[in-house]
Amino acid sequence: MPAAGSQRAAIAALLASIGVVASVGAHAAEPAALPVLATKIAEAAGDPAVDASGQPIDITALAGRLRPADHVLLGEVHDNPAHHRLRAALLRALLADGRPTWVVFEQIDRQHNAAVAAAPRDAEAVARAGQLNRWGWPLHRPVFDAALAGGATVVGGNLSRAEASRVVRGGVAQAPVELQHWLAAPETPNTPGAAQPTPWTAAQDAELQRQVDVGHCGALPPDMIAPMALAQRARDAALAQAMLQAPPGVRVVLIAGNGHVRRDIGVPHYLAARVPAEALAVQGKRIVSLGVLERAPDGATAIDAPYDEVWFTARAQRPDPCADFRLPAPAVP
Repeated sequence: MPAAGSQRAAIAALLASIGVVASVGAHAAEPAALPVLATKIAEAAGDPAVDASGQPIDITALAGRLRPADHVLLGEVHDNPAHHRLRAALLRALLADGRPTWVVFEQIDRQHNAAVAAAPRDAEAVARAGQLNRWGWPLHRPVFDAALAGGATVVGGNLSRAEASRVVRGGVAQAPVELQHWLAAPETPNTPGAAQPTPWTAAQDAELQRQVDVGHCGALPPDMIAPMALAQRARDAALAQAMLQAPPGVRVVLIAGNGHVRRDIGVPHYLAARVPAEALAVQGKRIVSLGVLERAPDGATAIDAPYDEVWFTARAQRPDPCADFRLPAPAVP
């Protein structure tokens, strides 16, 4: 029987190899203010979701507000079907304006983009080309159906398992060359103004490492936390790069987990390197993130990170996400 440290290291290596950073209840400070959504539930969504103020969602009104944005980031809890239905309804409303749009998926590794582009415009065909089987397909099918029906171009943006594993094992030097300039070490009090496109601070690094630790139920060996946080950064940078490769004038929508759409330590951090600071003001944002969260077991709503918009749904039924991290209780003699 392997020792506890060996078991945990094995779990960490496995999770790193498949690119999983779990989310089991980490919380960050609530943003100072969030927009209030209109008070009408969208029938197409079929879910009693509410906004940050507790009011039912008006998807049509939100789509109208999002249309001027260049980059729209739609979060999710991966295994919650309601989140995919809701975002599909929003995506259909958003695409109704006919503006050329790319939809970049975390669920497709970028190495599959040639196969995805060559696939018939059918959700099942695209899923096969993008190898979505490890994401619980067909959970995400409503979003793919909406993107394809709306005429959007489907693009993969994630690192492959092999790329992420190399980052975990070898650090920045083993990251894809085109991403390394985004992954410099965090600045320290003695070296202000790091010479990189979007300076990554020690505070950001500490928050991301905290998210990785809590997301893995505190079971990771301490020396695995920083490497896995770096791999998460590399994934965020890869997703941002995929979004920034869209032609001028094309709107880009990101479909990804809530951790990736956080404004402080997610993909928006990297997008901001290419967006003028004045465009990030509260009004007329060119980068807009939507966190799609779950209500607590007692029905309470708690914002777990900085987003521009927040939706809450019922919790999906799932086993205890920390159960696999716990060691079996010793046998009683």
